[in-house]
Amino acid sequence: MNNIINQSSNKNIFEISKLIVDSKQNGSSVIIPHVCNNKDSFGAGFSGDVAKHYPIVETNYHILGQTFLNKNPGYVQFVKVYTEPTYDRSLIIANMIAQNGIRNRNNKRPLNYAYLVKSMFEINQYINRNINTEDTVEIHCPKFGSGLAGGNWKFIECLIEDIWGKHKVVVYGSQQRILNA
Repeated sequence: MNNIINQSSNKNIFEISKLIVDSKQNGSSVIIPHVCNNKDSFGAGFSGDVAKHYPIVETNYHILGQTFLNKNPGYVQFVKVYTEPTYDRSLIIANMIAQNGIRNRNNKRPLNYAYLVKSMFEINQYINRNINTEDTVEIHCPKFGSGLAGGNWKFIECLIEDIWGKHKVVVYGSQQRILNA
């Protein structure tokens, strides 16, 4: 069942996600995935919001370097930014390297769907390998890949349903939409 809640901004994604991780009852680990480019450039669009809230995520991205980023499309860098001490639930930012270059007049859709699918699948693998099976996991995300990356949100939403169908996914943007609740 899909629930739609109006939300005008991505800015609350970090506050809401941390509240869910900290929740004594019905708390979950939360992964916040977003699309990054392979040009070692971080700070435009949603990445800028990530950098303001969790500068360590940008630092870790730059440590990878452009050579690594170019040679590993579809790679996902997981950065644990917070761990709730009592229940050991985590807030994790997932940098999905799914964008070739930066959007400009010659590169209207730097998003590569094949790399995006690979990245999204890697997030499933990470959950299966690293999150305690007794814990729940939620994925909270912006409308990744559809802004500066130039992708088609309706298609990306179908990918979310196909790849992350067994997880609760909360999408932020002009509307907050809860998939698979």
